[in-house]
Amino acid sequence: MKKKYLIAAIAALTTGLPAATLPLPALAATLEEVVVTARKRAESLQTTPVSITTLSGEALAQAGINQLTAIERQTPNLNFTVGTGGGSSTVNAFLRGVGEFDFILTTDPAVGLYLDGIYLSRAFGANLELSDVERIEVLRGPQGTLFGKNSIGGAISVITRKPTGDTDAEVKLSAGSRDLRGISVYGQTAISDTLAVSGSYLQRKADGWQKRPGDDAGDVDLATARVILNWTPGDSFESTLSVDWHEQDQTGYPNVMLTWQDGTTFGDLWNLVNPGNPCCTPNVDIDRSGAGGPLPNDDVEGLGVNWTNTWQVSEALELKSITGYREVEALFGRDGDNSLVNYNGDVHDQDHEQFSQEFQLVGTHGPLEWVGGLYYFEEDTQDDTDLIIIQGLGTSVSFDNRQKTTSYAAYAHASYAVSEQLDLFAGIRYTREEKDFTQQISNFDFGVPHVFFIPGLPVDSCAFDEPTAYFDCSQDWSNTSPKAGLSWQFNDDVMAFAHVSRGFRSGGYNGRAFGSAADLQEYEPEILTGYEIGLKADLLQRTLRLNGAMFYNDYEDIQVLITRAGSVAVENASKASIEGVELEATWLPTDSWQIQAGLGYLSDDSDGWVDVTGDYTDTELKHTPEMTFNLGLDYLWNLGDRGNLLLRGDMRYSDSYYLNAVNSPTLEVPGHSLFGVGLIYSAPRENWELALIGTNLGDKRVLNSGFDGSGFFGYFEGSYNRPRTVELSLTMRL
Repeated sequence: MKKKYLIAAIAALTTGLPAATLPLPALAATLEEVVVTARKRAESLQTTPVSITTLSGEALAQAGINQLTAIERQTPNLNFTVGTGGGSSTVNAFLRGVGEFDFILTTDPAVGLYLDGIYLSRAFGANLELSDVERIEVLRGPQGTLFGKNSIGGAISVITRKPTGDTDAEVKLSAGSRDLRGISVYGQTAISDTLAVSGSYLQRKADGWQKRPGDDAGDVDLATARVILNWTPGDSFESTLSVDWHEQDQTGYPNVMLTWQDGTTFGDLWNLVNPGNPCCTPNVDIDRSGAGGPLPNDDVEGLGVNWTNTWQVSEALELKSITGYREVEALFGRDGDNSLVNYNGDVHDQDHEQFSQEFQLVGTHGPLEWVGGLYYFEEDTQDDTDLIIIQGLGTSVSFDNRQKTTSYAAYAHASYAVSEQLDLFAGIRYTREEKDFTQQISNFDFGVPHVFFIPGLPVDSCAFDEPTAYFDCSQDWSNTSPKAGLSWQFNDDVMAFAHVSRGFRSGGYNGRAFGSAADLQEYEPEILTGYEIGLKADLLQRTLRLNGAMFYNDYEDIQVLITRAGSVAVENASKASIEGVELEATWLPTDSWQIQAGLGYLSDDSDGWVDVTGDYTDTELKHTPEMTFNLGLDYLWNLGDRGNLLLRGDMRYSDSYYLNAVNSPTLEVPGHSLFGVGLIYSAPRENWELALIGTNLGDKRVLNSGFDGSGFFGYFEGSYNRPRTVELSLTMRL
């Protein structure tokens, strides 16, 4: 019934919009043009035939959005989940019901994350602090043609502020809940007539919110910095070099034990040898835990380099080179049983390096606009994982994993203006990649190492040395991702579009094989074909911006993380169809008011799967709430020569959804609403600003990640969102 009403609303809007641009009395406030680069060239948001949410750096600051994962508050059909390994720096994004299911090195994201055009391939260490961001573009639907692999759900593109040669500086001091202390500094200037530089630094510290015998969990202790050089020796050449650094040293993200059941192998063994200290009791208070010891960690150190060179070959031809290098070291873990008995947990020591090189050629020839490119990417990731089975007895299993990936791609995309109203566009991308994966497994009993005996044989593409429990695997995959569509410009203010596009997520190896060597199998790439129609309109003399889309996704070979007694496997276990709607509106009813709203609707029809543990043919895709809604209200008081006062409020509602593929009732997140408010005073010359911003004011606590370990260890565990947070900041500008 909801779907019928939504489709009827879209139909009514699309049939009536051209007539809605009739002359009205002149209004002082109008919406500004927003420029995006979703098609690898600068274009107006309202003429780009892609479903996009754009968030400016100013809007992020006013909403108190400090980290990338918080943008879900203002983006329809976007959800993030915290990594189950205890690392707050992981980015597990779900867009239109398609997303990340694990953080280990053998798993690739389904929503691509880009920083100034550089693809960030690993989930850990990617939750960026947004200190010097110009804007964020969230592109919904498969972006396989222009953005490549691992963007079947969409792409999130973060664009930082490029130095312009002006001289200005900004210092922001913050204080708030749980003894928050923060400082953020930004400045830019011209070194010469052709060279400009900018620099930014951010540091934040805060106490944790989950009380523990040792350090409290959920604390903040991080710093990040970036330096950008922009050289423009003439009108035909520009070179931009960016270097960024990030470091954090924190306790693991708070987790809790949700349920416990007797009768599991490891649980019974623990209780047999520890009759006076049995395990385990679920948390009574989610903000108090008995966890202790060395397992909980949330440490990251990273360095990134981006060098972009642009040549204006002629008035109609541009050549661009984008070179990127990143390295990330991360140490994160969690105490799974959440008690001092030290029954179970794990810790991950990750070391990642990646290099990419892209060449783009962007051209215009009369009514034809086109872009073509060549892309090379390589990464080398090391993961040392210690799985603690019964820590008190010194029993653990160590996984020494390493994966190298090499990827090549070529792509082209063109748009042809058939008339002033009709544009046709099409594109294609070919990708070939190879993955080399090695794994060494060893066992510790009472702290004494020995070879871990593994029965069975792995997939044929893996060499297996049974005496040393060593695997050496290699496989390659290729994919072709096309796109075709059209757009129709009704007039200067109203445009409609329709397209079909395809994307894929990389195949790989099951990096969590444990009970048998036969669990080390390949899984094939996921394929998603998306069909979409959309509308973009500036109405009421450009005081109302209304953008909407309806889509249908055919999702094949879905990679599912399946937990069984004695093993965890990744398999192409399912296929599904996903249909949905998105509506976004921005309205300036007067000079003082701004109203923003977003609505997302999803309906999935999943085939599920059947295995030895049960029949899962009647399951929903995880992280797929049927309805999401966000609303923001801004009211600006003009105080004349005393400055301005901005009052803002925002909310986000989400329907219920599941956190795992088998739809365990324990891991169902109920429908919920989160609220925020802000009060921002700006001095007359805008040389200083005082802001008081609160998030999750209702102190609503909901699960944001969860894991079913009942088959192994007898319990479900999960983590909850951050409690109510209030922050006061003073910003001074020169």
